[in-house]
Amino acid sequence: MNIFSIVKYQLYLLQLENYELSRYWQLLKARGFWDYKQPRRKNLVWTAKLTVLFFLSAIAEVIIAAVIVFFLRRFFTFPPAASVLLFLIIWYLLALCSFLFFYLGDVILWPFDRVVKSLLAARAKKYLKKFPKLIVIGIAGSYGKTTMKQVLASIIGADKNVVAAPESYNVPVSIARFILKNVNSQTEVLILEMGEHYKGDIKELCEIAAPDIAVVTGINQSHLERFGTLEQTTETIFEITKYSRAGATLLLNADDAVVRRNCQKFANNKKVLWYGARSGDLTDIKIESQVFDEDNLTQTVKLRNGGGFADVFTTGLLGAYAAGNIMAGIIIGRLLNEPAEKIILGVQNLKPVEHRLQPIKSARDVLVIDDSYNGNPDGVYEAIELLKKFSRRRKLFITPGLVETGPLARDIHQNIGKQLASAANKVLLIKNSVTPFIEAGLLEAGFKPENIVWFNSTPEAHAQLGGILQPGDVILFQNDWGDQYL
Repeated sequence: MNIFSIVKYQLYLLQLENYELSRYWQLLKARGFWDYKQPRRKNLVWTAKLTVLFFLSAIAEVIIAAVIVFFLRRFFTFPPAASVLLFLIIWYLLALCSFLFFYLGDVILWPFDRVVKSLLAARAKKYLKKFPKLIVIGIAGSYGKTTMKQVLASIIGADKNVVAAPESYNVPVSIARFILKNVNSQTEVLILEMGEHYKGDIKELCEIAAPDIAVVTGINQSHLERFGTLEQTTETIFEITKYSRAGATLLLNADDAVVRRNCQKFANNKKVLWYGARSGDLTDIKIESQVFDEDNLTQTVKLRNGGGFADVFTTGLLGAYAAGNIMAGIIIGRLLNEPAEKIILGVQNLKPVEHRLQPIKSARDVLVIDDSYNGNPDGVYEAIELLKKFSRRRKLFITPGLVETGPLARDIHQNIGKQLASAANKVLLIKNSVTPFIEAGLLEAGFKPENIVWFNSTPEAHAQLGGILQPGDVILFQNDWGDQYL
């Protein structure tokens, strides 16, 4: 066995699980401690922390092997060559169990890691105090954060100097570093995604940069495996309203039933505004119509408002939710006294968000809808509704299902299958623990079994698509399935 490949494989799994040791141990048992030949979707990234763990483990293994040989030689006589061979055998066996050293090393490094992160967060918080006029917009939710961030950045950025953190920057360390590197005296608005995996995550982010405007995009069963209950998810996401600035404005998604139901409980007497593509009873701006253009891959949204600017917008954002996001941008633009013509310009400048219902023209007039970064139930339903709107193309849907849906995995995926049955002509499924539930939902809704195609892995599916796709097809790629999931 290639020992270095095994060590890299064990490190890779640790990095996939973000150094969460309980999840790492479960993944090792599920994937195999030494099965390093498994295909991987990502590459190992040699961060500072990972490098330190590797060298600490390697040094510990060498020292332990040397100590064992030293003590054995006190009781037995070995020629030098035999001692070297014995050392190499012991070192090799220890290296096979490098995961134990990584585990122990992570525990040892945790206090130092925490101190460094705390100091970095404190430094970023102190740094922001230099800019008292800076407006901070925080975005929290189970879904839709990245799209909302890009819509707001485009609309508000048409009039003001806006700094928005990149997609993967939604935890304290990355946000603190981003602030220290990118915010300056010219920055007028800072837009941050606030990610959540455990209770207190958003509170920690708000302690670095408390929002003046807090946006809640929606709450669903995403990460239910980690949170345990939807109530725990709700409490965590609504931390953004509790720990936003005194006098902050809350902008909430009226289309989300969980948000509506919990608004009063978590609003903390702050001003509440609503946006949404469907629930006009709560919103000041009303959506009169949304028209999808299958040929030009745009939709035209007609708004009824009193803002004194044109109420018809054409956008390349394809999901029905886009109208709600545009409404949110208009509302915040008004709060920041943005001129109507600048708001219009910002909407006109909107472009499809990468990997989120992103249309891509391919060879033979095949249209690809890349929705590979939407990994939540609401995102799937939006994707299915979009697929239904195509009337002149054969419609294909490929998915590995959703991760971290916990005890609701069966119900969620069966419902996805039922919804898909009336939208797709052919469904391509990647074999794993949840896609059989999608198949069950499809069959229950009367979908023909011969129109369900199975693949052992995503790479295999991609390799065989050429023999499945026909000229003029539309295929929607929904979600990606990381190597840490089975």
